[in-house]
Amino acid sequence: MENADQVRSLFLAALMVGSVMVGILYFDIEQVPPVDQPPVITGDEPGQFEIGTLESISVTISDEDLDDLIIDIRLNSNVLSDYLIDDEGVISIDISDLEAGSHSLNIIAFDKLNQETRWFTDFTIVFPPEENATISLDSFPTTVDYGDNGELSGNVSHSSISSCNFFWSDTDLEESKLILPFEENGDFSLTLENMRENVSISMEVSCGINFITIDSSVVDFTVNPAPISGCTDSEANNYDENAEEDDGSCTYDEENPDPVEGCTDSTATNYDDTAEVDDGSCEYEEPSENTTGSPEWWSETLLCDEDQVPVVDDYTTEEQDNHMCDLSFVIEDGNITISTNGLPNHDFESTLGCCASAQSDTYTIPLTPIDDSNCNPSLSSEGCVMAPIRGTIAFTVTGVAIYGPEDGPGGDAVALEEGAYEQEEGEQQVDLGVCHGHAGPGGVYHYHADANCIHWHAEDGETMYDYNLDSQRTLSTHSKIVGFALDGYAIYGYSGWNDEGEVVEMTSSYRLKDGADGSGGIDDYEYIKDLGTLDSCNGIFSETPDWPEGIYHYHTTMINGGGGIGFPYFINCYAGELPSDNGNGDEEDPCAGGPPDGDVWGPGVGPPPEGCDAGPPPGGGQGQSSEALPVISPWFKTPPNSGAIVISLLAMAVVAANGLRESAYPEVSRDPVGTTL
Repeated sequence: MENADQVRSLFLAALMVGSVMVGILYFDIEQVPPVDQPPVITGDEPGQFEIGTLESISVTISDEDLDDLIIDIRLNSNVLSDYLIDDEGVISIDISDLEAGSHSLNIIAFDKLNQETRWFTDFTIVFPPEENATISLDSFPTTVDYGDNGELSGNVSHSSISSCNFFWSDTDLEESKLILPFEENGDFSLTLENMRENVSISMEVSCGINFITIDSSVVDFTVNPAPISGCTDSEANNYDENAEEDDGSCTYDEENPDPVEGCTDSTATNYDDTAEVDDGSCEYEEPSENTTGSPEWWSETLLCDEDQVPVVDDYTTEEQDNHMCDLSFVIEDGNITISTNGLPNHDFESTLGCCASAQSDTYTIPLTPIDDSNCNPSLSSEGCVMAPIRGTIAFTVTGVAIYGPEDGPGGDAVALEEGAYEQEEGEQQVDLGVCHGHAGPGGVYHYHADANCIHWHAEDGETMYDYNLDSQRTLSTHSKIVGFALDGYAIYGYSGWNDEGEVVEMTSSYRLKDGADGSGGIDDYEYIKDLGTLDSCNGIFSETPDWPEGIYHYHTTMINGGGGIGFPYFINCYAGELPSDNGNGDEEDPCAGGPPDGDVWGPGVGPPPEGCDAGPPPGGGQGQSSEALPVISPWFKTPPNSGAIVISLLAMAVVAANGLRESAYPEVSRDPVGTTL
């Protein structure tokens, strides 16, 4: 029996070898091809990580023929069709937009034989830990003498310091509060000038990105009583033993004393307030040519008429943009005429001004504005010439147009930008840049609010996005002039002097009507006398650094007297008489987009009217490009036919070869829902 089995085995072996030889001789089969294996998938399994720390997951797919692979990638059950696979089979899956929480990535790969391999990973994105917001106060005196300054300082601490909002008030934070600036390291300081009464300073900081924490602190200052003034000379007739400060009132009994001689002219540089008889010694300074309203004064006030204006480049592009604001002026017949190209002196392309272009604008205003006798803005705007709600109402000292508060869609564009209301679906999109300005129809760059960035100068390494509106609302100095209304009166920034000569933030006297949010434009607001510091035109008569004797002028505003939004932001009406022709623009041009139409077309607003040049494409500008998306593969496809030839004479050889293949290439075990084993 054993011999019979051996004979049978030898016979089968010989038969197999003979069959193979027949195939080689007659069918030109050189060798048995290797077996096509299923794809192999390996990749990153990130587990748990903080949001923003991992941008992508890398997965590598291996197979005999990568080109014939069909790959199904699903991120959180969403099919990804725009992935790219390189020559090495590496796929980088973008997860940068995922929010915190649990996520899953599933990949299925089919080869040309329709063999599939599955791979998956679950991962969790978490927020970084955030500490509580804290206010730490330094050691400083809280008792000051009458008329001295009070100083307080400290530090705001939080893991995300840039998310913090810091406020202070000398009354009640719920009733009135001001922004308290702080350094990048959280250090802050506050100076209370010329203190005359006790005061309690309340501070509150609110910080957090993922959750909000609040801390507050109160500092009580005590002011010593004012010293008693009088005659402190005991030999004087009117000596006051209670007097602590001599007020110069001492009198004496003298027999025909000689009068004190000296310069008695108070306008002289050597004026002697003790002199009784002028001795002819008075000296005077040479009169300055740089008086308010002089050509020298205008040359310093207007910022773009000299070579010191730098070339403006968009920091988002690598090439030089070589934008240059340009301005010149002529003074004649009691007026000043300003010619300008309408370009700002700051980066504007990266702040929604991508499509602005040089203009050819002129503005003519009186050197000495004249009050409109029909207008009493302290009571109401009735009788006053109203500023257009759209289009040019004023211009900056750089020659850039200032527009009314409404944009093309008709609502208050500033209130929209500040989040007072949301645009309804289907409305034209309106966005304002960092300086509350953008490019409008015909490439006209203009501001709807603020414009104080014209006086802001970036430090090394800073961009336009480092401009901080709140830093311009300083209470340390009177604001500079930011522009001029078409009636000739100046427009200053946020800060001005009150009746006591203190620097305060100037506030609007307009408020939203009950139930209104600004989406209805100017109709949503009402004037409330004495709600803020400014009148119905958003102006005031007071002293300024340029007119120390006092003059009517306007201020930019971002808050009203009640702490709400600061409509009309620049001006609402003209307190002065308007010139018959200010020389600006052509209102008959249907493509201009100015008054009465306003921003009715242009980048971020809408298409131009029929017959008008569309100009640069909306949202275009330098530094932007698009790439073609990769071709989307079908979910599956039928693998190609193998083309194998069935040869009956080799049946037994095929059976034997299959047996050998099974022993040499064991089946790859695949987890139907997991990583390849």
